Order: sequence, then structure tokens, then C-alpha cells
Amino acid sequence: MYKREHILKAATSLFAAKGFEATPVRRIAAESGLSVPGMFHYFASKEEILFEIMIGFMEDAYKRLEEIIQADMDPVEKLKTLCTFYVQRYSAHQDELTILNSEGKSLTPEHRKTFCKKQRFYVEALESIFREFSEKGIIRPINNSVLTFIFYGMVHWTSTWYDPRGDISPEELGKLISEVFLNGILV
Repeated sequence: MYKREHILKAATSLFAAKGFEATPVRRIAAESGLSVPGMFHYFASKEEILFEIMIGFMEDAYKRLEEIIQADMDPVEKLKTLCTFYVQRYSAHQDELTILNSEGKSLTPEHRKTFCKKQRFYVEALESIFREFSEKGIIRPINNSVLTFIFYGMVHWTSTWYDPRGDISPEELGKLISEVFLNGILV
């Protein structure tokens, strides 16, 4: 398991910096302290490494997303909690988010299907919060799918500009994004 983690860590850093296609297998192996055949003892292909990075990152976050969705709290508080969680998670894992945002095209058709199915879980989870908003009559009449993609666009692309060492903490950014978003959709 230890060597698999080294491979995943090295590949994550390289894929985020150079992109999947531009990252040579030899470089991943060297960064992992392994030979190419040694690396392929743990993974069948470079694409398998990419898939594990993407799906592993999504599954870890989905556990927390599900907890927030199921929590017994007001939907506005759920959205605020969700926003803060995303910003904190993404600021701590900017390489993984960069890969998630840009490398779906590099997956095999079979893996892309699994990836898209996982993405659908995220969309449905957030749409459930917006349905709660609608049931309470506190949201403007906006399509829930559109709101979902606007929200994810706001939080997912923070990896392209946000520096967690900068003037604003992940918690503060999470609050700011949720305030801006909520001010635009609540009645």
C-alpha cells in the first residue's frame, strides 16, 4: 500500500502541473522511487492511476456531502456548511481538483462512464438541497440544475486562483461564496 500511495502522490502532482498526456510514465516511476515495471506492478496503466486519483478524491468528498445532505438542519445552513466544506477541501487538495476539472477527457470510455456517474451523484445531492429551498418557498424561480452547475462552477474553479496562504482563509472564502450565492437566489 505504501508504494501505491507514493505513485498516486507523484502522479497527482505531475498530472496537475503538466497534464495527463504530457506526463511521461518514466517520470511518475522516478518520482515514486520505482522502475516503470515496478510501478506497473501496482497499476495496470497510467490511465488506471489517473482514474484512481479522480474517483478516490470524489468518493472521500461524497461521504461528507452525504452527511450534510442528511443532516437535520435548515437548507440555508446546509448550503453554507457545504460551501465551507468544499472550499476547505479544495484548498487543501488543489492538485486533485485541477485533475478532476481537466482530465475527465483522458479516461477510457469505461472509466469515463463511472466518473460521469459519480458526478451525477454530486449533482443530485445538491439539487436535493435546492428542492428543500423550493419547498420552503425561500428561493427565486430558477431551474435547480442550472443553480447546481453555477454553484459547482463557483467552488470548483477556486483551484485556478485561490491561495490558501493568502489574505483570506478557506473558512472565510467558504462564507463569502455562500453569501454571494445565497444573496443571488433567495427571495
